[in-house]
This record gives sequence, C-alpha cells and structure tokens, in this order.
Amino acid sequence: MWALLALTLVPGREKIPGADVFAGTVQGLHVFVTRPSGVTGRVPVLFEVAWLSCDSVEQPKGPEDGFTQLIWDLAARYATFRVDKPEPCGDLDFDKELAAYRTAFAAMQQLDFVDPARVYIVGFSNGGGIAPLVSAKAAGYLVFSGWYKTWFEHMLEHERRRMHRAGVSEADLSERMKLYATFYDLYLNGRQTPGAVLQAHPEFKPLWTDQPARQYGRPAAFYWQLQSLNLARAWSAVDAPVLLGHGSEDWIMSADDFALLAQALNARKPGSAEFIEWPGLDHGLYRAGNKTDPALTEKVLSWLRARQ
Repeated sequence: MWALLALTLVPGREKIPGADVFAGTVQGLHVFVTRPSGVTGRVPVLFEVAWLSCDSVEQPKGPEDGFTQLIWDLAARYATFRVDKPEPCGDLDFDKELAAYRTAFAAMQQLDFVDPARVYIVGFSNGGGIAPLVSAKAAGYLVFSGWYKTWFEHMLEHERRRMHRAGVSEADLSERMKLYATFYDLYLNGRQTPGAVLQAHPEFKPLWTDQPARQYGRPAAFYWQLQSLNLARAWSAVDAPVLLGHGSEDWIMSADDFALLAQALNARKPGSAEFIEWPGLDHGLYRAGNKTDPALTEKVLSWLRARQ
C-alpha cells in the first residue's frame, strides 16, 4: 500500500491484462489506477475524463463499453487514472463535477510512477468535449464521441437525429424542431427546469419524456452550466497534439463537432490535430453486437508512440 499525501492506493478489483490495478480515495473521491506490470520508474499516464452518466468507471466484471475496453487495452503500456463522480451524482452539477476532475488530476501527478511531463488526457462522450477544462497543459489529448459546439446546438441536432431514427416524417420533424428550439432555449438559456417550461407552455408536453427537473439522470442545473461553457475558448488554450475520434454509427453526437474542432486547431497550429471518422463504431466505440475494433487500439498506440 502507498500513502501519497491525500491519496492512498490499495489493490483494486479489476483484472486488467498486463497491468497492476489499484483503487483508492482522495478527498472523498473514488479513484482507479493502473500501472504496467513489471515496469519500474516513471511512465506516461492516461487520465480519463468520462461520460455524462453516473455509471462507475470501475468495471470489475470486465469492460462494459468500448471506452473502457480501450483504456484496458492501453493499460499494459501506459499508467491509467480514472475517477468516479462524487456522490450523490444524481444531484451533482457540472461545476462540482469539474472540480472533482481537477482534484483527481492534481492527485495523479503525485504518484511516484507517473511522469508528469507525459500526461495525456483521454475524454469520452461528454468528457471528450470538456477535456481541456480539466487541464489545458497536458502532453496530448485523445477525445472520442464528444462535442464542441454549444450544448443547445448539440441537443437540437441530437433531437433531429433521434426523431429521424424513430421514423418521424420529414414534414413532422420540421414542425417539431421549431418547438424544440423554443423549448431548449427556455430550458438551457432561460435556466428554467423542463417542468417549469412545460407548465408555462403545455404545447411542449409531447416533446418531453424525462423528469420535470432532470435529464438523463442529471439535474437541470448541470445542463445550464454546460450551455454556459465556451468550449472553443477552452480548446484555444491547448498547445498540444489532439486525436479526435467519432464512430460512423454514432447518432448521439455529431461528427461535425469534432471535424470543426480539428479544423480550428489545425488553423492555429497546422498538423496538431487529427480527426478520424471510424467506420462501423457507435457512440460507445462498439461495433454491432457490442464488439470492439482492435484496429482502433492500434491506431491510438501508434499515435501515442509517435508523440513520445
């Protein structure tokens, strides 16, 4: 067992090939750490900024999504550091979640086997958008299935894709999008709960199937704060290489977001960003049948090796 300032690590529950696995706490946060087996000295580390949901990043029964499988695949060569959201996550706003990530990031750099000059931030889904807010001074960023525009724009584009997949006719879809535009403006920009919007505008009730004060298990305030972010400004502070990945079957997030981000990064610093539209992968980096693509792991390893 190691005691490093406020961070204490003990053997973890996950069985990750080629890696020593640890778990611990820092300022009440549950963290999960790996180190390549048999390696001495300081090694590069991958710090994970995870998804929007409250699901734990620890998966002792084995990877339950392509995000976690990718981290496990890399753990034999790189240290990894993951952190669960503080409890009760269902009441947690974004500002507190971001503060937790920053606390964990600072604690990670205290580990005696981590090379602080080779810290890479890996962001998945919501984490793929907000990664530079955790730290703008990493050695590199690898972000997947994320967002870049405003959250308002993301939700409108998401609702359009969702309805299209549900078979809504193009004519009806256009009419509903007009309603969604007003609904999300009142909700996100007006900082009203969905329930308050529906009470004032009963005509929007057919649009909403979630809770009066929550969406996707998180409080309305979480999304107000996402909408207040300026991710373009956050990414403009990054002066490190960036790998951006989006699955061709991902309808949750827009491929256009990361294509725009890569364009902006390369306009400022040519060659600093690489955007990949990965064929056949969904939002969670799975193929049909919940299967991963080993070629994605090889691409990530190649990208990292080229920047060591």
